Amino acid sequence: MEIIKHRTNTTKDIDPNLGIEIDIRDYDNELVLSHDHPNKHCEKLENFIQNISKDQLLAINIKSTEIESELKLILNNSKIYNYFTFDWAIPSLAKALTQDIICAFRLSEYEKEIIPNCQWVWVDFFKDIWYDSDFLNSLKKTGLKVALVSPELHNKKSEINKVKDIISSVKIDAICTDHPDLW
Repeated sequence: MEIIKHRTNTTKDIDPNLGIEIDIRDYDNELVLSHDHPNKHCEKLENFIQNISKDQLLAINIKSTEIESELKLILNNSKIYNYFTFDWAIPSLAKALTQDIICAFRLSEYEKEIIPNCQWVWVDFFKDIWYDSDFLNSLKKTGLKVALVSPELHNKKSEINKVKDIISSVKIDAICTDHPDLW
């Protein structure tokens, strides 16, 4: 299981031993890293990508629309292939899939629809852990790669042992966390 460090939005935050989750937005005709509203101090995606290992898993949280072509160009030019994108608006997701961008769709207690042609699924929750090992195994059997959201990202650190029990019999691909030491 790959451990993805949540919100690694600057080069100084990169840990070469972990996967990386970033938030990207468009700002002044460029893609930048920013969870919230971007500004001129945000790091450019193109520069950031030059500082990561090609082997590191890169989870790209999409915070803007109409960025598919620019994102694909940056990924191709940087020869980054170990990545997935998630949280697209549905029209943008459809465009991204036509450009062969590796995409994930989200499943949660509120979002239950499997979107075809995605290679990854981002399994999230907002109130309670709604999935079990049988459900995760059923996703794996379809050929999807599975990334889980760690409970502490939703202020549910007390649920970590429950998730550990669930995944003890499932080979999930990744978990996104603020605390890699917990996994």
